[in-house]
Formats: sequence, structure tokens, C-alpha cells
Amino acid sequence: MLNRSLILGLLLTTSLLSAQSAFAPSPPLDIPLVLSGTFAELRGNHFHGGIDIKTQGRSGLKIYSVAAGYVSRIAVNPYGYGNALYLRHPEGYTTVYGHLNAFYPELEAWVEEQLRDRSKNDGNLYPSPEQFKVTRGQLVAFSGNTGGSFGPHLHFEIRDTKTEEPLNPLEFGIEVKDTRKPDIRGLKWTAKDFSDAGSFKSGDTIKSTSALGIDLFTTDKQDLANNNNGVYAIEASIDDQTFFTANYRRINFSTSRFINAHINYDLYCSGGVRYTRLYELENNPLKITDTYEISAPAFRASKGWITVAQDSVVKLEASVKDFKGNTSEFRFYIEGNEPLSPEKKSIKLDWEKDHDLTFGAIQIHLPAGALYKTSEFNLLKKGDAQYVIGEGCVPLQTHMTLEWTLDSTQIPGVGWFLWEADHTGKKSAISGERDGAVMTFKTRSTGTYSLDQDLKKPEVSLLKTTTYPRGNSAFREIRLRVADDKTGVERYSARIDDRFARIDFDYKKEMLKIIVPKDIPAGSHNLRVVVIDGVGNTSVEEYTITL
Repeated sequence: MLNRSLILGLLLTTSLLSAQSAFAPSPPLDIPLVLSGTFAELRGNHFHGGIDIKTQGRSGLKIYSVAAGYVSRIAVNPYGYGNALYLRHPEGYTTVYGHLNAFYPELEAWVEEQLRDRSKNDGNLYPSPEQFKVTRGQLVAFSGNTGGSFGPHLHFEIRDTKTEEPLNPLEFGIEVKDTRKPDIRGLKWTAKDFSDAGSFKSGDTIKSTSALGIDLFTTDKQDLANNNNGVYAIEASIDDQTFFTANYRRINFSTSRFINAHINYDLYCSGGVRYTRLYELENNPLKITDTYEISAPAFRASKGWITVAQDSVVKLEASVKDFKGNTSEFRFYIEGNEPLSPEKKSIKLDWEKDHDLTFGAIQIHLPAGALYKTSEFNLLKKGDAQYVIGEGCVPLQTHMTLEWTLDSTQIPGVGWFLWEADHTGKKSAISGERDGAVMTFKTRSTGTYSLDQDLKKPEVSLLKTTTYPRGNSAFREIRLRVADDKTGVERYSARIDDRFARIDFDYKKEMLKIIVPKDIPAGSHNLRVVVIDGVGNTSVEEYTITL
């Protein structure tokens, strides 16, 4: 497979490694690095922006700066990366440390002061370059499980400071033991008109009647863990001519959601498995893959779609590599046959056009470019007030707008919101805006929709009247249980003796953690907490606490 794509890849690698050679980060943890997630791994609606490093199932491990620099940003958020630290380095890179339990004491004290002075529970802070300089190997934080993390670990990134694009940390010398080859776990083919599909295995011969594309399910494991992680590179060829490459070395946050063009979304919906497309859809702005136009007497390859001449047989080979170069390969054949008579097709929506659809009580607006490809867009009514729109298996790049007109029995009511169920039946609540009898909702998914009311205010309860210690912190906290059965906790605030007190919201445990300012004296104090759900139902509770 040594051809122009491989040569270009080698040139790119040489150039990038030369630029990175001046930046040689040390490990962020003082334990052997074991990964639960790799760079650009296929995740829900995005590529993973870094590597996830196991912390032995514990929170509170010491996190060290991997190089000299300064603190450029601190993020405190109940979701996403949770508590996160951004360090900028003079070589032109920024390192990111996510899901932290706490920052180092001097920084943590400053963060608490700044957020409290702004009367904010969370947000982003940007100290000046002179405020918090760090040295290589300096303690900067403690590992945790904050934000959208479902087990203690460190999310670690290296970004190009100029573009803010994440880069693969393993390319900078971050060492992870790996002698295991990637796994080829599934092979499928898809007809170009998406009217047919099938499975095959290495060594098979596929009889083709039209252009088709190949879908690959592959994962990788490192030596010290059995997590099914992402791979580093994929290359595919026809009769020794490369027609497709994928290199997971650099991603762009603005296009990361377009992962739904990179995977076969229909297969994901039907089986929960992310197959990589070795071909391109019409509306695909990703830069991770390359396809090469090839014309030969026996076949043609265009955008990764393969057409084989009648009575010809071509050989397809593909290799999958991890960062250490461990490689798995497979080979199969495609035989061209007499084309079948075309079947009658359903009406499809053109991805390049705006679409306005009327469906019962709902007006649906799909802007041009929302779809990844010209797609079937099924509309079904289930029961009196349940609508299926796109069946949850049509991914969207941009928001779809649903205008739902309330009927005469619904107009007097309040607290209306929309349930959205995906293809698996998992439900999430969508809050909207009301103008008279019309509720307007925006979503970047498709699925099954039903209108509902949330008339119950959030439930709030104080766990105890005295404080709890905060992990790896000099501060203490008051804890309250908070829950909302429909639209969820949207906003919250707390005041101690009418002074603002910052809140950490741990949504996974349904807990508000009120951080007690250090200058409040010991004794009894009044605590006032306000919690608001997604449609505005409000709980106001007051307690007497002892510090």
C-alpha cells in the first residue's frame, strides 16, 4: 500500500512531529498510565477530545503540571469537564485537566473568592499570565469525578493554543504500555442509495449490483485494561490502490458533532454500535478522513463508494492501527454482477434545501444543511398526542424547530414541556418558549415526541445542619438533596445570612454542595436556598445551620 496517500501521511507526520519535538510533557500522574478512553474515540455526538486516564478507582490523586507555564483558565461546571484547569505553555500548547476534585490550595482559594464576588455558582475564570505560574511537575490539582464523568478518572488534553484544536497526547511522548492489536469486530456493506445492506467477514466475496460502501466496527485495548477504546488510523485499498484513510490525530470542536457523518448512524440506531464509514456522505465537513478518486478498467472509487465492472473481481484490503503501530488487517473481494431493476423509493428530503412540514398539531422546520445526506424522514402518529419525527435515526447537524399548537383544553394550562425519546426509548425533557397557544421547541435530535406538564416544584432537603469536609480542600460545605422528576434542576442559588454562597451541583448524586466562605464566624446562621426547574417551578427553603 505504499502510494501517494502513505507518502503524504509520512510527510504530515514528519512535519507535525518536528513541530511537537520542542514540547515534551511529563506524565500528569505519578502512577502507571492506564487509559479508559483514547483520543478522538467515537462518542455520542462527538469525538473524544483527549485521553481518559484511570485513577485506580479513586478520587484525590495528585495531578501535576506536565510542563512549565501558567494558569490561563479555570472552569467550574456541574456538567461536561466538571472542574477543569487550563495551563498555557510557551511552546504554543495548552494542557487541559478535567473532572477534578479540587485545585491546589492557593488557586482554589482564589477561585472561591472570585466566584463568590461575582455571585456565581460556576463559570469560567481567566487569571492574568502573571498570577499563577507553574513549573514542570508542580502539584496543580487533585483527580475526581466531577461533571459528566461516570467514574473517577483524569481527562487530559493537549491543544494547539492558536487554534484551540485538541491534538493526540500520545504523539507528544505520553507513554502508555500497548502491545495488543486492534480488534476487527464487525464488517458490513451499504448500497449507495441506502436501499440495501449486509454483513460479511474477512475472506468473503461480495456480489455487487451497484456502488457500495464499507462499514467497519473496530476497537482497541491497551495492555493493562480491557476498555474498548478507539484506534489511531485506518487505511483501505482496492487492488493495492488506496481509496480511504482516517487519521485520528487532531480534531476541531466546531465540527466534532459531525461524527454522525463519520459513523453509520442507521447501524448505531439499530444495534447501538458505532461502525466507521469508509466512504463519505454528501454533507460531510470533517477533516479526519481522506478519499481518493480512482478509475480503472475493473472498478471505480469515488468518495469511498466502490463500483465494480460486470464479471470483474477486485481485492479490497484494510488495516487498522493503534498509536504503537500494532496492526490488524482484513481482506475480501467484490464481484460485479448484472444490475437489478431499480426499486420504487420513498420520498426523501434534500439535505441542501429548507423544509417546512405540517404534521398534526406540529409545524416542523428543518433548515438547509441540517441533514447529513438526502434522507427519508418518516412522520408517524402514535396515540392521541405522540408523534414520531425522523424515528430518532436521522442525525441532525443543526437545530430542528418544532412549533406545537396547544388545543383548547391545553391552552389554560401551564408548565408545558416536550418529552423526546430516542431510538432506544431513552427520554429527555426539552423546555420551550410559549407565545399564546404556540409552544416552540428546538432540538438537534429526532425521535418520538409527546407534550407533558411539569406542575411540581423541585424537592429540596437538608442532609444535616452542620458542615461536611470537601475532598482535597481547605473549605467546608453544606449538603442538600435536590430532585425534580420531569424537567430537572435548571437554576439554583444560596445565601448565608443574606450573603451569596457558591454552589457545586453534583447532578449525578442529585446534590447541592454549598461552599461556606471562610470569613463567616462559628455559630448559628440562616441558610436560604432557591431551586428552579426547567419550566420555572420554584422551591424556596430556609434552614438554621451551625458552623
